[in-house]
Amino acid sequence: MKIQIFPEDLIKRCCWDSYVYYVIGSEKEGERILKENKEIEISERDALIIGLLKVIETENLIHKFNTYIVEILTNKSSKEKDMLLIRKKTFDLAVDKFLDKFPDYWEPTKMWSHSLNELVEYINNMKQELEKLEIYKIIVQNIQYDSYNSNVIRKLLKFQY
Repeated sequence: MKIQIFPEDLIKRCCWDSYVYYVIGSEKEGERILKENKEIEISERDALIIGLLKVIETENLIHKFNTYIVEILTNKSSKEKDMLLIRKKTFDLAVDKFLDKFPDYWEPTKMWSHSLNELVEYINNMKQELEKLEIYKIIVQNIQYDSYNSNVIRKLLKFQY
């Protein structure tokens, strides 16, 4: 099965970074394809790999971000003593990486610009809250890792947007 889609629609579905990385392999080629914005054909396999088959388009980017964070917390947290912890570096990188889904060379519509601005403000507020969280030091194989409590991070998420 082949899927016909416009490159801009991949951005609106938050799949652009995965498409560029796994399918195209080059940021320059991705920029060229996006500027042309001609309908492209994606195989079902590629659509599955980039997450296109499980996504719903919405302008509510904060909700998309929160869903992404919950997925990261679910998959990357580990149980230490009686807490679920996620490594600080892993989580901070995941938060920063979400904005890669919306490349700088994309020219969004007014509605999408507003949603992106709200998202950036929300992420910046979350980063400020993360700085206030207690950091747990965990030693694994003689290497010390800084970690956050996953449950505390979940409480920072606001789903009322």
